[in-house]
Amino acid sequence: MRATLPRVVVPAATFLLAVALVLPGTSAAAAPGTAAAPTAVVTLGDSYSSGLGSGGYYNDCDNTPNAWGNLIFSETVTSRTMLACSGATIPTVQGQVDQLAGLPSNGNRLVTVTVGGNDAGFADELVNCFLSNCTRNRAVLESRIDGLAGPLTSLYDEIQAAAPGDRVLVGGYPLLVPDPDVRGWCYALTFLITPAERDMIRDLGVRLNNVIDRAAAAAGVTSVTTDLEVRFTGHEACQNSSRDWIYGLSLSGGFGASGQQPAGPVIASGGRYGVQADFVRDSFHPTRRGQQAYADSFEAVHGG
Repeated sequence: MRATLPRVVVPAATFLLAVALVLPGTSAAAAPGTAAAPTAVVTLGDSYSSGLGSGGYYNDCDNTPNAWGNLIFSETVTSRTMLACSGATIPTVQGQVDQLAGLPSNGNRLVTVTVGGNDAGFADELVNCFLSNCTRNRAVLESRIDGLAGPLTSLYDEIQAAAPGDRVLVGGYPLLVPDPDVRGWCYALTFLITPAERDMIRDLGVRLNNVIDRAAAAAGVTSVTTDLEVRFTGHEACQNSSRDWIYGLSLSGGFGASGQQPAGPVIASGGRYGVQADFVRDSFHPTRRGQQAYADSFEAVHGG
């Protein structure tokens, strides 16, 4: 197997996608019940928190009832506030934190956040991998990711200041694509992404999760990255089958795993890549099963 970057923190029991995109700071799959379940949840972050990939969007932020933030602790939570928005970067989430500061806390509230992927430029890089050899951009991306440690730490500090006494959990991202030595041919990735590019995408995912973990530790909040990596291992984007909890790219426009079809028209003259607009938007985001996996990870780490 190809070597991957070392994790900064070794989980106590078992995130990233793999070993599921997102790392240390917390034990993986800790049994729920140790900490009291929250009765209120506030969800901050980007498209990995807004619910993109699961359909049923009701605004321009791609918020949806299917988002994992609306599934977590279903038996105890009586108040949910969704502030996450697709495309959010760290400065965008700082605006969400301003909204958080104006919300009353019931004393048993959980605040969650996922952010950093857009700051690192992952979406653009995935497109580059389909259109050309993207490995040439590796050094630039690594530098960009490493530069997020300080801004993320500051953001996590701001969240705690806006919600004193609340539990704060930060998530990373699953490793989006499988190890080419484990799952070789993946038609949802097409022949356009080479094994070397897959390795780079995975390594960059690990690197970003490492940075998230370091920032979480510096701010004194809990990271869910390790549990996410482990939970998503074997369920990365590959075939758009029920096994996959992350959508890949399908030039035919089919969703596969959920049986959904993109609602948007095929992009022709006005678009860039000649594929269906809504599917491009949902690509490389968690399916509905992936949303549940995110919810399960956050519940497990909160309970541990």
